[in-house]
Amino acid sequence: MYICYMRNFTKPPEYVKLLAKAAKYYQIEVIYSHPKNVDVDNEVINGFTLHDNKWREIEIPVPPYIDLNSYCYKYKDVAAFLKKESTLLNLKGFGSKMKLYNTLIEDGTFAKYVPDMVQITDFNSFMQFIQKHQRAILKPKVGHKGIGVYLVHQIDEDSYQLYVNNSEKMLAAEELKAYIEELIDDKVYLAQQYIQSLTTEGSPFDCRIRLEKNGEGKWAVAIPLIRIGSNNKVVSNVAQGGGVQKLLPFIIIKFHYPEDWKDIKAECDYVAEYLPPKLEALYRKQTSCLGIDIGIDTDGKIYIFEVNAAPGVEFGEAEIINLKADYYHYLKQQESNIML
Repeated sequence: MYICYMRNFTKPPEYVKLLAKAAKYYQIEVIYSHPKNVDVDNEVINGFTLHDNKWREIEIPVPPYIDLNSYCYKYKDVAAFLKKESTLLNLKGFGSKMKLYNTLIEDGTFAKYVPDMVQITDFNSFMQFIQKHQRAILKPKVGHKGIGVYLVHQIDEDSYQLYVNNSEKMLAAEELKAYIEELIDDKVYLAQQYIQSLTTEGSPFDCRIRLEKNGEGKWAVAIPLIRIGSNNKVVSNVAQGGGVQKLLPFIIIKFHYPEDWKDIKAECDYVAEYLPPKLEALYRKQTSCLGIDIGIDTDGKIYIFEVNAAPGVEFGEAEIINLKADYYHYLKQQESNIML
C-alpha cells in the first residue's frame, strides 16, 4: 500500500526517511512528493520512494491517502483534484485565531480557556481594549512563528510600555497612536488579553501539546513540551530564540506553583484529550495532527493560545514518527476492510 507524504520541500527531509522506514514495518510505502509534482491531467503523482536507504524517483496512481499539511492547499487546483481522488489526512486549518476563538466560545465547552480577543479596526478600538485589560498582545490576524507580535502595557493615561522581541520602550499616547495606526494600515491586527505566562526568571513560556492519531485511529499525545522564549520578552516561539523543557519537571520544579502541579497537569490533559475531537465535530472535518499551545498564568489557570493544524516535527520526532506509522497501519486495515 502507498501513502503519499506531501510537503512543500523539493526533496524529502531527513524526518521523512525515518518515517518511511517505520512505515515499512507495516508493509506500507511512503511516497514523498511536492504539490507541483502532481500530474492532474494524467492522474498520477511523481515523487520519491526509499529503496536501499536512498531516495529513488517513482510515478504512482493517486493513492487512497495523502498526508499533506495546510501549506500545500495554496496549490488550489492540485488540492481540489486530490480531495476528489483521495482522502486528505489533514485540514487546511481552522481559519483565523478570531474565528477559532469565536467557534469555541459559541460552543461553550472550552470557552473558559479562551482569552479575550478583538480585531483592531482603529486606535479607539485598541484603547477600549487596553483600558479594560491594562495589558494586551498585538498580533497579526494571519501570523507565523511569533513574527510581528507586540506587548503593550498601560502605565497611566499618557504612558505606555511597548515590548518588541527583546526590547522595550516608553511611548506617549500620541506616539502609540501613530505606531498602531501604521501597524493596522499594513495588516489586520488582533488585540488579545495578555496572560502572564512567565518563568521565575521572567521569560515568556507556553506549553505545546503535540498530538497525532494512533494505531486505533484515536488522538494521542506525542509529547507535551514547555517552550521558553529566553531571547524574547513577548513570545515563547522558539523560532524567535529560546529552548524547550519537558512539561512535568517544569511545572513541578521550576514553575511558581509546585503544590498545584497536579491540577495544572490535569487541565492540560483534559484539553489534550477532548479538544481535538471537539474541533473535528465543530468543523465537521477529520485531521490527523495538531499542536495545541497553552499558557499558564500566575494563578495556575490555563488558556488556549492557539491550535496549529500544521505543527512542526522538530521536537518529539521519534514519538511523532511512531504514532504516525501506527496510524498509517490503521488506515491500511480500514482500506483492507473496505475491499472485503
